[in-house]
Amino acid sequence: MHDHDHDHEPTPMTEEQAPEPIGRPGPGRTILIALVGAVALALVAALTLGGGDPPGDLGGRETGPVAVFGDGLSAFAGAEGDVAVGRLAPDFDATTFNGDIVQVRPGNGTGYVIAFFAHWCSHCQAEVPKLIGWIDRDGIPSGVKVVAVSTAVYLDRGNLPQAWFAAEGWPELVLRDSDESEVADAYGLRSFPYFVVVGTDGRVRARVSGGQPLEGWEYLLDQATRSGAVPLGEDAT
Repeated sequence: MHDHDHDHEPTPMTEEQAPEPIGRPGPGRTILIALVGAVALALVAALTLGGGDPPGDLGGRETGPVAVFGDGLSAFAGAEGDVAVGRLAPDFDATTFNGDIVQVRPGNGTGYVIAFFAHWCSHCQAEVPKLIGWIDRDGIPSGVKVVAVSTAVYLDRGNLPQAWFAAEGWPELVLRDSDESEVADAYGLRSFPYFVVVGTDGRVRARVSGGQPLEGWEYLLDQATRSGAVPLGEDAT
């Protein structure tokens, strides 16, 4: 599958240091320089975080505690030749927006399509209703679970996850990632939307990013029903 139409996770910017004064300023100039430097740093922080709010949701409504078990997957660099294909997917525990704890245990005979979405990602906002339409029309194969993971939450960017998924009528399970996006990191997320397919034996069968056509979505569901080795080239169409 080809990767396209995706938003990259924002790379945190570092605060710039205020310039050192030239020469030896007097007391009044020292205070002025300190004030200017403090204002500059505050502006840099505000621009970096999109209005001053830190990433994540420290109040615990949009994000929640998670626990990840096992080795994480390498960062996703493209479906072709993906080194994570065939590796065991990590287990994780996370919570729903209602606070219910859900255990995701690949390898228990259930296949998974794990879809990672960011509420501020325009491509995710286009992808979710499209997937809902396909799921409503065609269903999901027996023995396969589709799990959405809401991650990379920024409270000041609007379209917050809980209300967004409810308004769209997402019919499957939605789990909250942590403030630090630990589940997304464990699964090698680099951009949105992002899909990881885990076969019934708990091994990764495909990873793709970007909006998916209908045949791409059908491929992901089909792969989730399978186990064993992935034939060369089968993980990228």
